Amino acid sequence: MMIRSTQPFRAILLAGISFALSHASSAAELESAQITAALKRSADWQLANPSGTETRDWIIAPLYDGLLRTALSTGDAKYLASVIRFGTQAGWMPANRVYHADDHAVGHAWLDVYLMDPTRKERLDPMRDRLSHVIDHPVTEEIAFGNKPKTKGVSITDRWTWCDSLYMAPPTLARLFTATGDRKYLEFLDREFQSTYDHLYDPAEKLFFRDATFFEKKTPSGKKTFWSRGNGWVYGGLALMLEHLPKDHPKRGFYEKLFKEMTAAILAAQQPDGLWYPSLLDPQEIPFGETSGSGFFTFGLAWGVNHGLLDRAAHLPVIIRAWNGLMTRVKPDGLVGYVQPVGAAPDYLEAGSTQDYGSGAFLLAGSEILRLLGAQPADPKTLIAAAEKIIAADVTPRAYARLVPERKDDLAWENDKVAFRVYGPALRSGPEDSGIDVWCKRVARPVIDKWYADDLKRGLSYHKDTGEGLDGYHVGDTRGCGGLGLWIDGKLVTSDTYLSAEIIWTGPEVAEFRTVYQYPVMVEGKPLCEYRVTRLRLGERLCDITSTFSTQPGKHSKNPATGTKLPQEVVIGINTQDKGASMTLDGEKGLVAVYEPLAGKGFGTGVIVNPATVVRTMRLPATDKPGKNEHALMIVRTDDQGRVSYRCGFAWAADGEITTEAAWLDYLKLQKL
Repeated sequence: MMIRSTQPFRAILLAGISFALSHASSAAELESAQITAALKRSADWQLANPSGTETRDWIIAPLYDGLLRTALSTGDAKYLASVIRFGTQAGWMPANRVYHADDHAVGHAWLDVYLMDPTRKERLDPMRDRLSHVIDHPVTEEIAFGNKPKTKGVSITDRWTWCDSLYMAPPTLARLFTATGDRKYLEFLDREFQSTYDHLYDPAEKLFFRDATFFEKKTPSGKKTFWSRGNGWVYGGLALMLEHLPKDHPKRGFYEKLFKEMTAAILAAQQPDGLWYPSLLDPQEIPFGETSGSGFFTFGLAWGVNHGLLDRAAHLPVIIRAWNGLMTRVKPDGLVGYVQPVGAAPDYLEAGSTQDYGSGAFLLAGSEILRLLGAQPADPKTLIAAAEKIIAADVTPRAYARLVPERKDDLAWENDKVAFRVYGPALRSGPEDSGIDVWCKRVARPVIDKWYADDLKRGLSYHKDTGEGLDGYHVGDTRGCGGLGLWIDGKLVTSDTYLSAEIIWTGPEVAEFRTVYQYPVMVEGKPLCEYRVTRLRLGERLCDITSTFSTQPGKHSKNPATGTKLPQEVVIGINTQDKGASMTLDGEKGLVAVYEPLAGKGFGTGVIVNPATVVRTMRLPATDKPGKNEHALMIVRTDDQGRVSYRCGFAWAADGEITTEAAWLDYLKLQKL
């Protein structure tokens, strides 16, 4: 792709260079203190400006790597604490696609944290189990981009068919060997890496094609297309992998030789400003330095010197030029700009373009340069102890959501007033399904992590109130507090526990996540799924929920397929806990509510919707405790995209804020959608 006009960008570039040269040292005066300040400024900016990335996504994995190394190189435990918080929210799990290398990338960080404290097995088990499954059930078909796999159920990304994958999966496999001593991880790594090398490496150019569709692609000037970030992924991934590859490993020489070969090509592609442009062999295709590729190359070069693979005297000037070039890409507040957006080829970029992996590459580069300049990494045991202390001492009220694989795949979320959970795949054979559970809090500080830890590690049940509140609400197979269902032929049809879940990286003001549910309903031969987005904001008692019903997998944010007949009537329900509950059914106001005792105090639950969508309200006996509990139901119409939006939540009088039924109904009536 050619940029039509470069003048605005040249002006921005010159301004950036001027700023950087006034704040960064010259090659002869490069100092650790200045690099440390730059790393902390960018790490702080990124942590204060959440990107909305899913916490297990490949996009954010390099940021975790960079934060970890920033903590080790500067000795500041708060950056390690941030990674531990992310890992806890993600349940230390890989992302959802079983074979996709991208979904193994967070394993670098999860396993690095585990290796700092090997007593915490919950930080090892999910990644170990996932990769063990992949190894025990391998995909063996030779597949490539541009060709549909012949094997039923196999995807084009079920093997490492694109060069980026060599950053994503190999460092995780190498760390699993370090963590377990099981050589099966290295054997699988070697086999798959060799396959990708044979498939995508160009020995003449000493670079990797992004995938098979690039073999014949040429730049506008007729040169081969080699993507800067794609090769940066490979080069940085080699460094991260080699750190955990045994010195006597039979193929270590192959990987080191590849690293050195790529180094020669990388040095040849560096531009006078110290950076690398998106198209390595044709820098004029997009004539601006791109930060993520440049960051990974700078990290790899410094790592090579630090680990004795590259000559210091020959490569230090290159590294310094690269660092000073990178500093022209960082704004005064720490924003790392000029990052090419998510893609698969050289593409457009601009000064304000930022992304988690760009910040991560910058942090990796600076951290490795600090070691090059003599900084000694912090002791991992001391650092993780300090990080855990930071986390334990933080009782600041916040909105928060996390996956809890250690408690049968729960997903729990809270803010300063309320807490909830839904049930996951491990409970699919039990009575629980897609109802929403509530946890009653007396305190504003976070309790989810503490209550789970107390229950699982210390035998202190969260079903008993010891001063902070309790889980005294019973859900079973009911809708709980605001769970969904379908109204089909006069009957309530519900989904089972969630199929998959994703926690979204937000600030402390909002907890947000996505869940996917499947109904026992076929529409035109396809299973009907519900793609749900849930948000809970600090200071509020009601969750915001938007669910889209579709037969198209993964289309929770897209329109359903044209012509597909989707359900028109969706049920939102509240389950009473016993006989005698007071129930309000007000379709004209779009409100249903229940008020009753819970653990000796008044307890109100409620749902509000746009009244224009309400078909009717009704009472329906629940099957969980026949004769004792029942549902307050609101039946609503979906919109033309198969979507319904509503709010649901509760109040418990023990927290002292809403203590009567009248106050609860007044609260609900004042809320806005």
